Amino acid sequence: MKTNWPALRNGCLILASLACGTAPLLAQSQESAGVTAKAAVISSVAVMQAAQRASVRVEGDGRLEARGVRMQNPDRLVLDFAGTRMAVQKTIIPGVSAPVRGVRLGQYRPDVVRVVVDLTSATPYEIGRDGNTFVIYFASAADADNGTKAITASLIEPKSAFHYGDTAPRNIERRAWLTNVSAPRFALPSELTKSNAMLGSFIGNDQPTRPEDSSAQQASQQAVQQASNAAATLAPSAQQSTTATPVVASGKYTGEPISVNLKDVDLRDFFRLIHEISGLNVVLDPAVKGTLTIVLDEVPWDQALDIVLQNNGLDKQLNGNVLRIATRDTLKREAETVRDLQRAQNDATPPITVTRVLSYAKATTLTPTLKKFLSPKGDILSDDRSNQLIIRDIPITIPVIDNLIRQLDRKSQQVEIEARVVSASRSFAQDIGTELGFSGTTTSGRSVFSGGQGNTSVPASSPDGTSASGLPLATSFRAGAPTSGVGFSHRSANFAIDFFITAAESKGVGKLLSKPRLTTQNNEKATVKQGTKIPIQTTINNTVSVQYIDAVLKLEVTPQITADGTVYMDVLVENTQVDNGIARIQGIPALDTQSAETKILVADGGTVVIGGVIVTQQRVDVTQVPVVGSLPLIGNLFKRTNVSVSSQELLFFLTPRIIPG
Repeated sequence: MKTNWPALRNGCLILASLACGTAPLLAQSQESAGVTAKAAVISSVAVMQAAQRASVRVEGDGRLEARGVRMQNPDRLVLDFAGTRMAVQKTIIPGVSAPVRGVRLGQYRPDVVRVVVDLTSATPYEIGRDGNTFVIYFASAADADNGTKAITASLIEPKSAFHYGDTAPRNIERRAWLTNVSAPRFALPSELTKSNAMLGSFIGNDQPTRPEDSSAQQASQQAVQQASNAAATLAPSAQQSTTATPVVASGKYTGEPISVNLKDVDLRDFFRLIHEISGLNVVLDPAVKGTLTIVLDEVPWDQALDIVLQNNGLDKQLNGNVLRIATRDTLKREAETVRDLQRAQNDATPPITVTRVLSYAKATTLTPTLKKFLSPKGDILSDDRSNQLIIRDIPITIPVIDNLIRQLDRKSQQVEIEARVVSASRSFAQDIGTELGFSGTTTSGRSVFSGGQGNTSVPASSPDGTSASGLPLATSFRAGAPTSGVGFSHRSANFAIDFFITAAESKGVGKLLSKPRLTTQNNEKATVKQGTKIPIQTTINNTVSVQYIDAVLKLEVTPQITADGTVYMDVLVENTQVDNGIARIQGIPALDTQSAETKILVADGGTVVIGGVIVTQQRVDVTQVPVVGSLPLIGNLFKRTNVSVSSQELLFFLTPRIIPG
């Protein structure tokens, strides 16, 4: 397999030819039955522009014969190639400049290819040959207007082609390259002139081809025959498609895909090939030497260039449209030389002193950061009174420091944080108790039953009809603080009984809401608190001192505004109060503390629960008469039941809001 490339070096080129990725595969196929061995094949059509003339080159296999007819409205030149097949994919080729506006071609008849050259005006033309290449020369627009005679084909010396074959390149006659033909300079696209841009190339499937050099015709005769077979096979499909599907290289490489098969080729010749493909000016370091053996199929040319550079210890530099290639050792020495030169120039440059006024940042805070970007001769001082920086360094460093100051000395956003501490409590208590008193007497009036827990509150009647104290209590399980009660009393001549049921029930609900709020700048810590400071007296080494302990509601937060508009916060919420339910020790009270400390990300204006505590207590106390109190049903008359339930909930809510502006 071999790759042909166009010979044009000074000027612009737009080319229609066989796709490079498909040509090697089709070259191995057999000639189609519909194409005879004697039929000529058009493999590429190119539009070229030089300073004195424009030309259209029609290349192919076999001798190309054409008959030309000039037509008007619009102006165009129609060429019919008899006994010829078309084997190109791109059938519409735009022109570069006047007088050629574009070229159209197609299979007019099975054995005739028609090429139409659209012109801007009725421009004189001449027809010539360059080997198997059919060339139509047009005078420039200025010469045509002045009536200048068109340049004849016999006065133009054809340029020799450069070919990379399957073996090492032969000695090539290069005298034709030195022909003194002026050519204009065309500006490359901006994407190729950027220092950090990747190497670019044509977009599309069309691969440039070049005619064989006469000195290498014998070595490439077999490849030419294979290309002819491939063109004949592709001709039927070319009639059905007028546009080619672009090939987009994946990854960071965007160059035109190429297929090459090179063996023992001089590295300098390979880089010359890169020049022809990319249109970049290639400059080689004298130390670049060696040979190259490579086989690539459908690989972007810029990737192929990187592979060759890596395998041979080389590297590249792109400056505008000039590609410089040198060894890594050379580039390393140059970098070290530039570094040493820059260092020497910096050492020889006297320092200057400038001042910068800060608007938002503190000078003392910013000074340590800026010092890290100074040269060895530089220094920075801060003036707290005027909030200024005094910078002394070489001139080349001052713009860097100024840029950092512009980035760091900016107005900070502000955040309002609102916290809510909610404490809710619930209580329930139930107390049910009983009292039982009884007594009995005989006919003689003597008591036979009596209790030992006091007397009931209901007075009893004596046998003589006078009142007496209540009955003696057998059980006394009265409710502690009764709120209701019911009793039963019976009196007879021989037996008396008193029975009382007392009950109490209580419920309670409590709620405490604390709502601290504060506003602070981005990444600045803020604290707000409200409460009491409790003094504590201590004696150390016969020295009496007083310290104060906070019993306060406190909110401490450091907000950070993220890039997507949320707020990241480091939060401490604390609610501490004096607990009077616990006895003081040497006059020092106990403290009841509720607090939460966390780091959390919250949306702007959103509310989140950052913590909570729920405490529930339940208690049942039973006091009864042994044995009897455990009996079913009747045992309730001989016991007291006390039930108490309490719960306490503590929740911390947090809401941040970014203040606009």
